[in-house]
Amino acid sequence: MKEVFGKMNKLILSALFLVGILSADDEIYIDQNGSNASIDLEQLGSSNLIGGTSSVAGTVTALDLDGASMTLDINQIGSSNIFRSDAIDGESFTGFFEFTGDSNVFDMLMNSTGLITSDFVNMNIQVTGSSNEFDVEIGEDASASYLDLDWTILGDSNEFDFDIDYSNAINFVDINGSSNSITANLDGYSGTTSSDSGYLYLDIDGSSNTYNITQSSTLARDYLKIIQNGSNSNICIIQSDSGGSTSC
Repeated sequence: MKEVFGKMNKLILSALFLVGILSADDEIYIDQNGSNASIDLEQLGSSNLIGGTSSVAGTVTALDLDGASMTLDINQIGSSNIFRSDAIDGESFTGFFEFTGDSNVFDMLMNSTGLITSDFVNMNIQVTGSSNEFDVEIGEDASASYLDLDWTILGDSNEFDFDIDYSNAINFVDINGSSNSITANLDGYSGTTSSDSGYLYLDIDGSSNTYNITQSSTLARDYLKIIQNGSNSNICIIQSDSGGSTSC
């Protein structure tokens, strides 16, 4: 097993920032290998970091989690915080992420090499705040089957970039806010029945939002549902099953 701050499979870490008393940044580094890990990370305050690719400050790297039946719970409460993962790999992964504040960065890689199967993943991401950036890459080189990814977003001027290779997947995005931007590249390779599909559901309340959605599963069925309530939004949808290329 790799080192996890003392080689614990169940980890509860709290990094507390007391306003007016302490102004230093807090950093968390984890390199975990092993099944059935339960990991709970909490950071309260501003300019904190959970490490990974392109870590800064104290040159923190890692947030590398490998293993089946893993549970990860992240709570970052404050502004200008960063969560970056080099890799999260393993079947039956359950993740809950809560971000409250402005100008935060969430950068997540899951099964980016395709060397480890990451099927039956269930993630719930809740965002309250504005001017945040979210980049989620799942199964770029190998399909992440039976993915259930749910987003609940309350705030303005947030940027979301999804790059997901899946089959039999559900991606639900609920946004209440304006001037948000979503770019989603969703693809995969699967069978031809209705169960072999990717399903994206956008429920949007707010104005001046921008959506660029591409679903390009090969030999599979893609489904897209959008409920938009607001003015001056720009929506671009492309669906392709190995057809000719196009753009909005």
